[in-house]
Amino acid sequence: MKKVALFLFIAVHPLFSFAQNSTEIYLFEFTYKNNSYQLNNPINVSDNEGYDNQPSFTEDGKSLLYASTRNEQTDILWYDIESGSKRWISDTPGGEYSPVLMSDGEHISAVRLDPDGLQLLYKYSIKDGSSEVLIPNLKIGYYSWFLTSRIVAFVLGEPATLQEIDLAHNEIVAVDENPGRSIHYIPATKSYSYVDKSDPDDWKIMKAVPNNSEWTEEITSTLPGSEDMVWLNMHTILMGKDDKVFYFDTRSESTSWKLFADLSEFGLSGITRLAKNGNKIAIVVNGK
Repeated sequence: MKKVALFLFIAVHPLFSFAQNSTEIYLFEFTYKNNSYQLNNPINVSDNEGYDNQPSFTEDGKSLLYASTRNEQTDILWYDIESGSKRWISDTPGGEYSPVLMSDGEHISAVRLDPDGLQLLYKYSIKDGSSEVLIPNLKIGYYSWFLTSRIVAFVLGEPATLQEIDLAHNEIVAVDENPGRSIHYIPATKSYSYVDKSDPDDWKIMKAVPNNSEWTEEITSTLPGSEDMVWLNMHTILMGKDDKVFYFDTRSESTSWKLFADLSEFGLSGITRLAKNGNKIAIVVNGK
């Protein structure tokens, strides 16, 4: 694909709406024993009416960031795993989504949807919550950091596109059309994955390398109707559907997904987003 100057594309429709389904975030520990995975010690870290979603761990694994409902909108919440304490980071007229701790350790990036429909990627100071736009005029729905100055993003448009944004050199590269919302760095590699939804009946998990947009590789098909995933390690993908989490081993000759955990034993269902750090997994489920 062709490189173009940054900040030229403006999408026309907001990806989020202010009416969100009720969801909760559960934090689990996982172990691998007797050739099987086990989830243990579930904790409802959100325990809040409304929309609690899009969790991400801090790099040290000691805290979890997520979008949480407050005063009928979503703000960034910081959850300390050891103490269970919470503190709000953002307090703006808009709603914040997809918070991620940036590499400087002093700011959190997040998508903000303002009441007038403006939707941009901002960064927020952990110290005082002050914010500034990271990427003007580019309507990002979902994104993932790759290194300190490159973002891989779902950008709204007709059609939606997957774009690599190089902040250091003010360039973007269009990679694909009709991506899904799940974009992830593949651990211990120089690659990332995304979901290609071009075929509505067969969504594909794809592998790509930054700054090499002419090359993409299919990994496997998603679970039917599911698009949220996370890498357990450089070879293993986790994906949820209904009340079960499945895993896919990229080294296996088998193309089937295998059962990782059944959350029905905890009375949980409606699995969507997942996040992982060390032996901890955050899983978003339907609220009760």
